[in-house]
Amino acid sequence: MDAPTPGAGGATAPAAVARSERPPVLVCLHGLSGSSRWWAATRPRLEEGGPVVVLDAPRSLRPDEVPHWVAEELEALEPPVDLAGHSLGGLVCARVASLRPDLVRRLVLVAPAGIAARGPATYAWPLVRTLAASRPAHLATLTADALRAGPWNILRGGLHVCAPGSAGDLAGIEAPTLLVWGARDRLVPPTEGHVWKERLAGSRLVVLPDAGHVPMLEAPDDLGALIAAFREERLDENGHFGGM
Repeated sequence: MDAPTPGAGGATAPAAVARSERPPVLVCLHGLSGSSRWWAATRPRLEEGGPVVVLDAPRSLRPDEVPHWVAEELEALEPPVDLAGHSLGGLVCARVASLRPDLVRRLVLVAPAGIAARGPATYAWPLVRTLAASRPAHLATLTADALRAGPWNILRGGLHVCAPGSAGDLAGIEAPTLLVWGARDRLVPPTEGHVWKERLAGSRLVVLPDAGHVPMLEAPDDLGALIAAFREERLDENGHFGGM
C-alpha cells in the first residue's frame, strides 16, 4: 500500500485502499418484464455496505443469452462481486454463478423461477392474483415495465422458465447462496424454495412473512437488511456460513 498522504485538517489517509479491503460490488438484476426500478426502494439500504450496480438487461436478448451478457458486465467490475437476482433474473444469476464461479463471491436469489417443471398456463392465474393484490404505486411500476417489455418478450421469458432443465447444472455454483422468498408469493410459491435449497448444497432459505413475489417493492427494508447481513457474515475455515 502506498504511504499515507495528508488529508483534511492535517489528518492522514491512505492514497489507495488495498483491493482486499474494499467492499465488493453488489450487482442486482430484475425479473421478467421488470427493470432496475424494482430495486430502487431497497437500494439505499444496500448501498450502506458498498457500491451497488443495478442492471437493465437488454430486451433484444433471448433469455438464454442474458447470462453471457451479465458475465461480461461483471468482468468489467473487478470481480468477484456479490450477485443478486429476482425471479427470471434469479435464474439468470444462478446460471452465471454456475458457468463462471470465478465472477461471483456471494449469491442472492430472490424467488428464482425455473426449478420446477410447470406449464406456462400454471402461471396465468397466479399472475392475475399477484397484480390484483399489488398496491397502486407498485401496480403502476409493474404495468409500465410490462408495457415496455412487450408481450413477445414476456412470452419468450415465460417459455424459457417453463422449459425442462432451464435451471441448468447448479452443481457448478461455488458461491455461498441466500434464497429469499415472500410467504405470500403466488407466482413462484415458497415450496419451490425448498427445491432450490436441496439442489444448492449449503444454501440458506429465508421466507419473509409480509412479502409476495416482489419483496423489493413489498418489504424493501426487510430484504435490504437481510442481504446486507448475508454479505457481511464471516465464513468458517471451510468456507461455510455458521449454522449452515
